[in-house]
Amino acid sequence: MSGEPLLRVSGVSKSFRVGRQRLHAVRNVSFVLPAGQTLGLVGESGSGKSTLGRLALALLKSDSGSVEFDGNQLSSLSDRQLRAKRKDMQLIFQNPLGALNERSTVGRNVMDPLTVHGMGDLEEKTKRVHRMLERVGLQRTHADAYPFELSGGQQQRVMIARALILEPKLVVCDEALSALDVSVQAQILDLLLQLQRERHLSYVFIAHNLTAVSYISDWIGVMYLGEIVELAPADELLESPSHPYTKALFDSVLDIPESKEARSELEALPGEIPSPIDLPSGCSFHTRCPLAVEKCRTLRPIDRMVSPSHRVACHFAGEV
Repeated sequence: MSGEPLLRVSGVSKSFRVGRQRLHAVRNVSFVLPAGQTLGLVGESGSGKSTLGRLALALLKSDSGSVEFDGNQLSSLSDRQLRAKRKDMQLIFQNPLGALNERSTVGRNVMDPLTVHGMGDLEEKTKRVHRMLERVGLQRTHADAYPFELSGGQQQRVMIARALILEPKLVVCDEALSALDVSVQAQILDLLLQLQRERHLSYVFIAHNLTAVSYISDWIGVMYLGEIVELAPADELLESPSHPYTKALFDSVLDIPESKEARSELEALPGEIPSPIDLPSGCSFHTRCPLAVEKCRTLRPIDRMVSPSHRVACHFAGEV
């Protein structure tokens, strides 16, 4: 990726104990995110997107690999140093009502990060909250409301306000649009883009919605069973997907035709994603891949560069 890197993730893996077994959530993932740009992460449920987002923010400790943010190895920071650095790294959750304190007003919810980091007196913090609410398309009077009194779109705007009140450099958006109506999703996407331009923000944008990801992202990473199987500039990936899984994802997206005659049959992605507890041998996608041959079942593919900025983990990359 071009540009000065703000976030560098190198060989990161994370597993969780499930009884006597291990659930492999993220496996040897690497990427670089330049300042002011967006990396979109797509893939089916259970592919490790949310876990990777939390690893990038050091909300989870990786089993191996490293995360470098703004020139700092996060694992080398003390608890005090990491807490101070957290104001530069924020998370927008999928479910606003689950993330916001329902017993506190909207204003108090947005103000809490300022209080935690000791930024300003009550009058100064209140002014900052009001300005931020107005910037995300709400009114100052919403500060006195409770989260449950707002619509879904308004609640998500509150989440954005709370994430940005500390003026961070990096924001991880974890399925931030999934609970919203389509028209509201478009409004939130446009707001995120406006705020990115104003504040030179970097986003890790996690979503199932390929249309939303393609709209907001500079780069797209496709995840499958904890791995990034394809990573490229957004335009290049949309124009020339190289991994069979990426192609299958695109083929499974409903495209509304201009006429009934132009309508084509929707191709569902075959099979189910394997268990991250019992991983397939070789290529993790071989159990569902129409191109799979014997070496796919036994030999794990390494990343291939099909262009200077487009990498694919497939034995047939550049050949299909």
